[in-house]
Amino acid sequence: MEVPGADSDWRSPQFRQKVVAQIEEAMRKAGTANTTHKSSTDMENHVYIKAKSRVSPAH
Repeated sequence: MEVPGADSDWRSPQFRQKVVAQIEEAMRKAGTANTTHKSSTDMENHVYIKAKSRVSPAH
């Protein structure tokens, strides 16, 4: 279980920025950072808009 705090609210700007950083790192490791047309911020925003909760799958 997570410890409550500023980063535990999945809607908070701090948490969302942390997710963007994780996406950027994954793209860098995969070598797709320069080949995709979507930025990590675009990807996070797409998932955020579709999410109903922190753990809900984005269908």
